[in-house]
Amino acid sequence: MKKTIIEVFDKLGCFLREFKKFYEKEKKTSSPFTKFFYPFQNLIEKIPLKNSWFRRKDLLITIGHWGDLLQKDKIESWIKKYYFESFPKKKKTVLVVMPGNIPMVGFHDFLCVLLSRHRILIKLSEEDNLLLPFLCKIIIDINPLLEKEIKFTKNIFKEEFSYVIATGSHNTSRYFEYYFRKYPMILRKSRTSIAIIQGNEKKQNLMLLNRDIFTYSGKGCRSVGKIFIPYNYDLNLILEKSYPFEYIKKNKKYIDNYNYYLSIYTMNKIPLIKNSLVLFKEEKNYHSPISVVYYEFYKNLNHLKSSIQKNKEHLQCIIANDIFSNEVAFGNAQFPKLEDYADNIDTIQFLLK
Repeated sequence: MKKTIIEVFDKLGCFLREFKKFYEKEKKTSSPFTKFFYPFQNLIEKIPLKNSWFRRKDLLITIGHWGDLLQKDKIESWIKKYYFESFPKKKKTVLVVMPGNIPMVGFHDFLCVLLSRHRILIKLSEEDNLLLPFLCKIIIDINPLLEKEIKFTKNIFKEEFSYVIATGSHNTSRYFEYYFRKYPMILRKSRTSIAIIQGNEKKQNLMLLNRDIFTYSGKGCRSVGKIFIPYNYDLNLILEKSYPFEYIKKNKKYIDNYNYYLSIYTMNKIPLIKNSLVLFKEEKNYHSPISVVYYEFYKNLNHLKSSIQKNKEHLQCIIANDIFSNEVAFGNAQFPKLEDYADNIDTIQFLLK
């Protein structure tokens, strides 16, 4: 069954890669999934009308990323370390409560559950409830037997399940902790990502850092919300490299956030470094609002590393160059590998226990 699941996701990855080429009019294709191309194209056009945070450019980034990851050799390389033969014969139902801050943000959990030979019960966010159901139609078209393994629900309290994977804010996590207290559970809370500038970065690194800031309008837990910089570092060096992301101005909600915080900070005479896309504010806090990136000066890199270690429970990614063993390279924050688990919790290992 595991091998069959890998082949299914390999074919889904093929669909995503071919669709992206079709959508961007790169070439004509004779893919066996062409019957899904126009319906999926219509869906991609519809989603930004329903949720204006999801721009078409962001949707194509998601599609391209998962199309690249869902390849047979990459999936097999990822899961070869797990001893699947020891897994119980009886399937369990895993409830996955998915967030909706960025497109398909719960897809990795979906993949882990099915690879682990479990059934999945999915509670979608209203913010992102169109992409995954469509992709499930393709999965079932590839292997109709999987229809019995995948179920969507709007009312989890009418369902039966054995495990829970839930992602939400700090507020919702308190409710999750109470409602699911009797179940084996992975519970993820709000996190953010940081970047460390040492002052010797090349222009290309700063361009890539802007991608880590602006992709998905800064709404992802892997989005850089704070930058640590040496004293006397000129933040305008980063702002000057933000021009490829001018498209974000078409996101009215993002610009509303920008204008709101600009007016608040201006009225309170808070110093800012800014351009028309983002506000840089000096702040010790880690969690910045949308359209704002906090910055903090540091003198000693070793002291900074120690401080960051103490706050690691707030962090999803650390964007840096040769500082931490688990750091992420500039520009790769929004492009995790299959083995990059959210909150550093091995989802498959949890499901195999």
